[in-house]
Amino acid sequence: MSTSFLMIAFVTILLISGVFSMFGKGGGSLYTPVLVMLGMAVGPAISTALFLNLLTALTATIVFQRNKLVDYRFCLIFLPGTIAGSFLGAVLSSMAPQNLLLGIFSVFLYVVGLIMVFSAKEKPGQQVKNLTIGMIALVCVFSFSVGVLSSLIGVGGGLIIFPFLVLFMKYGAQMAAGANSLIVTVSSFVGVIGHFALGHVDLPFLAATAAACIIGSAIGSHVTVKASPGFVKIAFAGIMWFFATQIALKLAGVI
Repeated sequence: MSTSFLMIAFVTILLISGVFSMFGKGGGSLYTPVLVMLGMAVGPAISTALFLNLLTALTATIVFQRNKLVDYRFCLIFLPGTIAGSFLGAVLSSMAPQNLLLGIFSVFLYVVGLIMVFSAKEKPGQQVKNLTIGMIALVCVFSFSVGVLSSLIGVGGGLIIFPFLVLFMKYGAQMAAGANSLIVTVSSFVGVIGHFALGHVDLPFLAATAAACIIGSAIGSHVTVKASPGFVKIAFAGIMWFFATQIALKLAGVI
């Protein structure tokens, strides 16, 4: 493996982790295709991407935690449903009409992205702190649905969790990113265990890209901590539109 190849991979992973860590996302939806484009075989690319996804989210979680932006109580309620839904989604993935689901999801991302932009100037409302039994039940149902959907169509649940926290639970943008990062960290860890047991890992490449991942995600999450809530909302809307366009182009056969 040449030095120039490692340098290209380092810079690419650095940029991806920096952007995605701003919103508590891992970046796994971009790591795999980028690694394959760089010449890595699909199996090792998936294993490496999952590990990088974990590192990005974990580093962001540490930064958000130091700034008291992680709501552990909410995450503990949210995570069991997400994990259970992910297992069901994996079982149903071979039977579901994926193109229809992807089309609906693409429209959803465009619409919610617009709502995020229009709400950018709004101040955060009163965060829901006293969760009633009904609210906990709603969060459990929503988290389960997120797990199912993310497994069915292969997208990160963070795309849905962040707007749910901001628009429905009335979290500030930074608090939403903090909770999102912890949820993505735990769900990524579950995936990493399975894939590392089965996949092959290129240790020199993994070491180089892991370093880039940690540096990029530390920078990105620090930007979010210091940025205005409006900027975070608009930037996340841009991420949502990016993925919505990617899905639309894929369905149209362009990519």
